Amino acid sequence: MTDVIQDKPKAAAPKQRAQEPPRKAAAAEPAPVRAPLPPGQKYTWHDFRKVSGRPDTAEIAEAVRRLHAGGGVVVDEEQLALVPAGLRKIKLFSGVPTPEELERIRKEYDILVLDADVVAGNWFVENKARIGITVGASVDVVDPPSLERAVEMTRLVELLLVSFKDSTKIPLEIVLADAQNHGCQTVMAVRDSVEANVVFGVLEIGADGVLVEVEDLTAVHRLHEVLVVAQRTHGQQLQKLRIVETRHVGMGDRACLDFTSYLGLDEGVLLGCFSGGGILATSETHPLPYMPTRPFRVNAGALQMYVLAPDNRTWYLSDLRAGMEVLAVRTDGTARPVTVGRVKIERRPMLQIIAEAPDGTRITTIMQEDWHVRVFGTDSEPRNITELKPGDEVFGFTQEPGRHVGVKVEELIIEQ
Repeated sequence: MTDVIQDKPKAAAPKQRAQEPPRKAAAAEPAPVRAPLPPGQKYTWHDFRKVSGRPDTAEIAEAVRRLHAGGGVVVDEEQLALVPAGLRKIKLFSGVPTPEELERIRKEYDILVLDADVVAGNWFVENKARIGITVGASVDVVDPPSLERAVEMTRLVELLLVSFKDSTKIPLEIVLADAQNHGCQTVMAVRDSVEANVVFGVLEIGADGVLVEVEDLTAVHRLHEVLVVAQRTHGQQLQKLRIVETRHVGMGDRACLDFTSYLGLDEGVLLGCFSGGGILATSETHPLPYMPTRPFRVNAGALQMYVLAPDNRTWYLSDLRAGMEVLAVRTDGTARPVTVGRVKIERRPMLQIIAEAPDGTRITTIMQEDWHVRVFGTDSEPRNITELKPGDEVFGFTQEPGRHVGVKVEELIIEQ
C-alpha cells in the first residue's frame, strides 16, 4: 500500500484569515481503496484456511502465484506470511468487526468479505467510506429469500461471494443478470475445476471468479487450465479481398460443419486452401428458398481446406470431429470458440474462388458450387458464391504462411 504523504507545515496565515472557521477533520474523508479487482477478466480465489501446517502449503501458494496472476487467497492471520507477492489477500469475516479488528484488516488484507446481514445494517452504511479496501458481501443461497438477499447485495457492494445449495444454475443466472446491471462482480464458491468450468460459462458472461478450497498441487493446475479457457478472448483482423476469378473445378468431397451453438446473422468461419489466409463463409442462419434455415451450420467446402481455430491454430476440415473447437468470426472481427457437433462430408460439384488482398496476396477457397453457399461481402451481407464476379469485395484475412499440424512454424514451406 502506498503511504500517504502529509503536506509540509505552511507558513503562518495572515491575521485577516485567523478568524476563518476550522476545516473538517481529515479523518472524515474516505480512505483510498487499494487492490482493485481485475476488470474484465476471470480470476480464482483459493481457500487456504484448511491447509495450515501442511508441509506443502508454501509450495501450493507459490504455484497459485505463478499460475493464477490476478487471483487471490483466503487466509487467516497465521497464514499471511505464506502469501506470495502479487496475490490478493481476502478476509472472510463473520459479524461486525471492532475498530481494532477493522484497522488490522485494512493493514493486512486487500479484500474484506462481510456477511450480507452486516452489509445490510447501519454499521456498514456508517463505516463504508472509511474501510479503505475492496468490500464484498457473502450469501449462501438455500431458498428464495436468500436468493433475494443475494440480488439485493449486488446493489450495495462491488463484489458478491455466493454459494448455492442446489446444483441448478438458474439462481446463479438470476444473480449474474442483476450483478451485471449494477457493476458488481460475482465470485461463486465451487467444489472443483469441473464445476468452475460450468460456472465461468453461465449466461455466456459467467461468474467473474470462483472460490475453491485448496486440496493439492494437482487441483491448482487443473483450475489453472479451466481459467485459461475462460479468459480466452479472440479477435480477427478482417480485410477487404477483391474477387479475381471463380471457376468450376469438378467434383469433390465437401464438408458441412454443424456446431452446438446458434450462429448469428453476421457470423461465419474463415476458410482457405492455403495457410496464408481465407475467406469468411456465412452460416445457414440466413433464410433460403426451398429449405428451412440451419442456424448451426456452415457449408464449409473442400475437406482439405484450413479452418481457423482458437489460439491461432488451424485444422483441416477432414481432421475435425465432434467436440473440437473452431472460431466463429463476426464481420466486425470479434470471434468466439464454437464446438463442432458433427461434420457431414458428401460428394458435390466444387467451385474455386480466388481473391486478392490489398498487398497482392492471393487467397483461394474451394466450396460447393451451389447458389445457396455464401460468403460475406464487405457490407456484412451474404453473397451467393455462384454470382461472384471479378471486382466484388468480400471479407477475409491474410497471415504469415507456414503451418505444421495446424501450428505456426518458422521454416520454408511452399504452398501452390
